[in-house]
Amino acid sequence: MNVNVAALVAVFLFTALMLAIFGTLYRGAARSHQQGELDFEGIRILRWGMAGQVAIYAVLALTAFLAWP
Repeated sequence: MNVNVAALVAVFLFTALMLAIFGTLYRGAARSHQQGELDFEGIRILRWGMAGQVAIYAVLALTAFLAWP
């Protein structure tokens, strides 16, 4: 089985970058929630968004893993 290593590495780097950005947004929202500026619904939406991103990146990684070079 051939693996497209360059595509797999690119997906992992892009995933790390986007999750770092999303994590920064989540930390800010959590801080706002603790201060009473944001309802818990905002935190819940961010959690579902992050779960969706992880699912998309898993599919991308699987596609890159199975792609022919």
